[in-house]
Amino acid sequence: GHNLGQPSGLAKPPLGYFTFPFVSSQLGCVDTEEADIYFLIDGSGSIYPNDFQDMKVFMNEMISMFQVSANGVRFGVVQYESTPQTEFMISQYNSVKQLKEAVRDIQQLGGGTNTGDALRYMKSLFAKAARDSVPKLLIVITDGESQDQVTKAAEELRQEGIVIYAIGVKNAVKKELKDIAGTEDRMFFVNDFDSLKLIKHDIVQDICSDFGSEHEQMTCKNMKADIILLVDSSESIRPVDFQKMKDFMQLIVNRSDIGADKVQIGLLQFSSEPQEEFQLNRYGSKADLRRAISGIRQIKSGTMTGKALTFASSYFDEPKGGRPRVKQYLIVITDGEAQDVVREPAETIRGKGITIYAIGVLHANNSQLVDIAGSQDKVFFEDNFDSLTFLEKEILFEICNPEDCK
Repeated sequence: GHNLGQPSGLAKPPLGYFTFPFVSSQLGCVDTEEADIYFLIDGSGSIYPNDFQDMKVFMNEMISMFQVSANGVRFGVVQYESTPQTEFMISQYNSVKQLKEAVRDIQQLGGGTNTGDALRYMKSLFAKAARDSVPKLLIVITDGESQDQVTKAAEELRQEGIVIYAIGVKNAVKKELKDIAGTEDRMFFVNDFDSLKLIKHDIVQDICSDFGSEHEQMTCKNMKADIILLVDSSESIRPVDFQKMKDFMQLIVNRSDIGADKVQIGLLQFSSEPQEEFQLNRYGSKADLRRAISGIRQIKSGTMTGKALTFASSYFDEPKGGRPRVKQYLIVITDGEAQDVVREPAETIRGKGITIYAIGVLHANNSQLVDIAGSQDKVFFEDNFDSLTFLEKEILFEICNPEDCK
């Protein structure tokens, strides 16, 4: 469960943490040299004061990751409830320090939730202050269903070339978020305001790759790789979390270029015994892979990870559909401590030139994960299964840009 009593400042940083060519925790987004970015934040009465505070912290952490200046990246904030109110325009402050102070001073309005109206208001605001030929972005954060229509207003903004990110918290409606963003790629959902910090890097990375150098997105198009997912299916994983693991696998499929001469994906489950779901060369289309993943059933016994690693090794070989000449990856997801030895079987796999990523959730043991992956930078540790969603981009990013991006 969530230990809500703990102030978010004490939360452990995730252990497995990549830096990207264009996102680093200090510099943030160095490739986005100029942009006009507005936050449109929900200040309605359904948001608790400490949640409103989390939203302000989130904005300030994001602002800190960009190169803010009068002719660089500029930020403005509009708060809305039944009616929108400009907190400050993009032209008002041009240093991170001034912006952060201005954000801290924002007071919550309370009231209704007219998101459509607020989106229409943004259109005139962008028209007033935005610079020509500079990327224009709108980041909408809302916690509930709008009391008015959003689709048309959002569409008009996008027609002006404004890119919209929709972040929904708690009771936000996913369909509405998608209508606001226009695509699921720019739609994010978190269960509580405290989790906004989990998606901060994700959103910044998205913005950077959208408006940074274009070639980052291209690398994945001609990618060739064998990816085997080795998934813990033991009894300690709740059915709802097992579903989240399946969702994570679906995301990997969706974002890969599937095909016999492109990306192949295989899936093995393990509990006390390992079990083949499908080999690398079994499915050649996203639709077939998606169907196969949604059909898998949880095994629900112990956690023999070492035995499963030994089992997985041969799946990279040609008799089982592997292509030893292309880059090969094993992605291990586990929620608990292995009941057997993992180091030797993992070393055998890595000895074949296969890269292993180890994802640990909840009660997984970090030193075991390092034994599996061979180094801490290929280990990801997550507090809950929801965080898996944010990992898929990081891992695919690594796979798309092997070695040269360390």
